Amino acid sequence: MELNFVARAKKNSTKSLLFAVLFSGLLFISVPFTFADQIVITSDVQFGFARTCMERYEYNRAVGEFEKFIYLFPKDSKVPEAQYLIGICYLKNKQPEAAIEAFSRIVMSNPGSLLTGKALLLTGESYYQQGVLKEAEYYFGQVIEKYALSDLKNAALYRLGWAKMYENKWGDASEIFGKISKKSIFYYSAQELAEQSLKGETLPIKNPAVAGSLAALVPGLGHAYVYRYKDAAISFLLNGLFIWAAIESFHQDHEVLGCMLTFLEAGWYTGNIYSAANAAHKNNRKVRNDFRKSFKDRFGLHLFTTGKNDLGLALTFQF
Repeated sequence: MELNFVARAKKNSTKSLLFAVLFSGLLFISVPFTFADQIVITSDVQFGFARTCMERYEYNRAVGEFEKFIYLFPKDSKVPEAQYLIGICYLKNKQPEAAIEAFSRIVMSNPGSLLTGKALLLTGESYYQQGVLKEAEYYFGQVIEKYALSDLKNAALYRLGWAKMYENKWGDASEIFGKISKKSIFYYSAQELAEQSLKGETLPIKNPAVAGSLAALVPGLGHAYVYRYKDAAISFLLNGLFIWAAIESFHQDHEVLGCMLTFLEAGWYTGNIYSAANAAHKNNRKVRNDFRKSFKDRFGLHLFTTGKNDLGLALTFQF
């Protein structure tokens, strides 16, 4: 009986040992497959993927991937370029305020560099796109002053000329366009704009004060002055009817009704004057905007994301 017990014990021990060996073997075999599923991301791979998202017009995703790159590789030499491209993504995605913030980080961390010059120029562009022309002109002026030996100066002059056109300062715009170097990619466009912008001084602009004065003289005449003949007819008829009704009321001794109609007519008459002056302003804006739209703007953000010109950002990646 004792021998049977010993035999069973040896048999159980052998089974346990065999199970342990099999389990260890399975564990050993599974380890390589576990490591095989892991992906090691390099800085070039992460940067390249962010750039690919940008080229696919997935700007929000590109911003996230560039920010991930900066977080994972804060000491990488391409961090300033990543911050710069974040700003461009915001600009292309119609988020100029966020772009300004992104470009400001470059200006503070890389003073005096060519990349900072591009950031200053595009900060001005961000304000320009918002219609904040005074701020835009300040940054364009900074680029012109600090980067006089690079094509950034010509780009800033080109944009400054456009800003002056939007301020209806046609002579100033023409003079600025004329300063652009012959070697610049903007030269031929600037030469045309220098000549054509002067025609802005001879546009058929209507004087709002004259429109208001004519409307005060004869209701509707101010609208006719700015070619709004339908509005002129309506204004003339409404004011005429109220004046006639008020006079008839007084003639028939309906003083209360006459006073009420006179009060209402005063409102219509004043509104007719204001409307005529406002119509002149609208006419002038349309004439000027149509004139500006007749020119092609050669300033595009694509110029700042490729290495095909002095403004571009030439980057290479190794995978």
